[in-house]
Amino acid sequence: MKDGFYPALGTPLDAEGQLNEESYSKQIELMIDSGASGILCMGSMGNMASIRDEVYPDVAEVCVSSVSGRVPVMVGVMDNSVARVMDRIYALGELPIDGVVATTPFYYKSTDSQIYNFFSMLADESYFPIYIYDLPVVTQSPVTPDVLTELMKHENIRGIKSANYDMLQGAIAGGLPAGFDVLFSGLDIFDKALLNGLSKNLDGMFTSTPRNTKAMYEAASSGNAAAVSEHLEKIVRLRNEYVKSNVFTAYSYSMNLLGMPGLYQPDFHGRVAPDAMEGIRNCMKEIGEL
Repeated sequence: MKDGFYPALGTPLDAEGQLNEESYSKQIELMIDSGASGILCMGSMGNMASIRDEVYPDVAEVCVSSVSGRVPVMVGVMDNSVARVMDRIYALGELPIDGVVATTPFYYKSTDSQIYNFFSMLADESYFPIYIYDLPVVTQSPVTPDVLTELMKHENIRGIKSANYDMLQGAIAGGLPAGFDVLFSGLDIFDKALLNGLSKNLDGMFTSTPRNTKAMYEAASSGNAAAVSEHLEKIVRLRNEYVKSNVFTAYSYSMNLLGMPGLYQPDFHGRVAPDAMEGIRNCMKEIGEL
């Protein structure tokens, strides 16, 4: 995979949980036009864990069709056992995707040996390449450097997405297997990461800040560190505005403001509070997204 940014797409649904295909395709075009190096379909921001089983393969199919081979596509398959993750993988059929992304099981707190067993068993059975998603804030089970070192030896484990800066830097320093990708997801220090060799970045905020994202990675490609930090600060400002209320409902509102209708949050979250709308809208204007 090339250096650059990898947006975790939001999944726009209607009130019945069906995909708004037009809105989704518009989001994908916006990301590719902004310079995305690849796409994550149904990651955390894409609410994979709350999407209806009957809708899940449709979302992946629309994504693949819209991307049309222009950039790599990864698809989230997170669940709580190898068998249930494989059910997700089988639902994808033979879609031409570049890999599937799985967290550690998020219902159970797992030991290092259990995490190793989970990913190695999954990699043995999956006919798609596996990308590890290290998300301890949700799963309670971090992927440790020792476990990562062992998992990297499996030929069907092709990468990791993590916000653990020191672990990823250590993995790079120790030597990565051929074809193994490191995707850094620590939004707050993307500027530092880009300056220090973590040049593939993945986050959901890219989708709601297309102008700043495009400008940020253009600045990175030209070596303008000050401009990278300037645009990152604007992206983080909007993320912090989300945190004041509810991240998913706030994100949903901002995507609607950008002209991509749909509900981007779990169905029980409701809508963003009216008193938060003004702050989100004003922030998006101030950072140049509206």
